[in-house]
Amino acid sequence: MILQASRRQPNNDMPVAVVGGGRTRTAELLRRLTGLPVEELTPYQAARSQREWRAVVVENYDLPASRGLSACAAARWHLSRYTDVIVVGLDDPEGRRLAAALPGIAYTYSDGRPQADLTAKNVRLRGGRLEFEALTDGELTRVRVPWAGEAGLYDNLAALAGALALDVPLEEAAAALSGGDARRSAGSIA
Repeated sequence: MILQASRRQPNNDMPVAVVGGGRTRTAELLRRLTGLPVEELTPYQAARSQREWRAVVVENYDLPASRGLSACAAARWHLSRYTDVIVVGLDDPEGRRLAAALPGIAYTYSDGRPQADLTAKNVRLRGGRLEFEALTDGELTRVRVPWAGEAGLYDNLAALAGALALDVPLEEAAAALSGGDARRSAGSIA
């Protein structure tokens, strides 16, 4: 996917927003992968925000209480007006709807959906590590992260997708996510 030309002039002080319930490690991982300031917001804080963001990553791992939008999904729609890049999971029906409505702004990730900008393939737990192959349009690399139960696949995928959407190369982001021990399993895909 090619992101549309930027409407804003991001600077090094412009933070990335991570919206969620605070139970995940996406923001911490994204700080490590990008070196950028990352602010964690609850859905309520996000709904009140009117500032510009370098990118917005919305964790939406909880299902809505009713047939309406979840709090995270409502925040995602609101914040899409204040950023040029919004990172969305396609394994969530609300994420698919937002990605379809905002082509060129949404950077997508998934556990297995090939239409995502970043797809996890061959996911497994092995020897105290979470392992998966990170596949983009033209690259494939192995990711191995420590598994202690606190950071799951979606935390790692959201952070990796956020880094890629912010122009961090896949190999570099995967190595940083893996704690520097990522070994290249495949190069560019022809």
